[in-house]
Amino acid sequence: MNLKHALFIFIFVIGCYPSFSQVNQYVKDANDSLVVKKNTSINKKRIRTIKPTTDFDQRFSFFKNSQVNIWGQKIGVLINDEWKVGMGGYFLKDKFQGVKLNTTSPTPSNVYINRDLYFGTVYLEPFLFRKPWWELSIPFEVGVGKTTLTYYYASDNAQYDTKIKYFFPTGLGLSLSLKLPPGETFKPFRWIGINFLAGYRYDLYQHLYNTDYDGAFWSVSGAIFLDRIFDDYKGWKKKRGEVKK
Repeated sequence: MNLKHALFIFIFVIGCYPSFSQVNQYVKDANDSLVVKKNTSINKKRIRTIKPTTDFDQRFSFFKNSQVNIWGQKIGVLINDEWKVGMGGYFLKDKFQGVKLNTTSPTPSNVYINRDLYFGTVYLEPFLFRKPWWELSIPFEVGVGKTTLTYYYASDNAQYDTKIKYFFPTGLGLSLSLKLPPGETFKPFRWIGINFLAGYRYDLYQHLYNTDYDGAFWSVSGAIFLDRIFDDYKGWKKKRGEVKK
């Protein structure tokens, strides 16, 4: 194991610590509620809420020291306003130049390669902080994908080869979202914000498929807070029911 992989594992373990702490707190709260059932403040902690969530996830990354843009979308659920769990889908289509060594000629041929990359992930994202104006979380993800490389001669655009490489990404990041606080603000403004994401991606089978996809990534994109839409809808529905009564 080289230094880069050891560092990734170290950061992953450190990042997991808040998650383990929250799990331990859940267990403690559950045990306390069994002992003191009449204590409503403890019983409330046992209530679990599930709300829909989604995130735009356009990522800027480096493959073989060249920057690429990976487009993606995540969907999932927000559990008890403390965890996100869900799945993401991503794709990349690009073209890059290369050379092909010829066995019949000492002069290499200029070629270009079309790359089609698709992969999906499942993710777990515990929150470190959730404030009225901002929230900070640590997304963990693991997935599987496939790259199709199609090779062409630059001289006449003739295809001469196709290769398929499989991709098993894992990732760890730090996500910061900025948003408007609840209150008298025009509600649709509270449903949108901006998200900043930075992290590191590690291919579990890089040594087998030689994908060269390990590396840092970052993202700046708009954000839609479906949990706030969900809360506003429930509030509106409750008020409507009270009016009918």
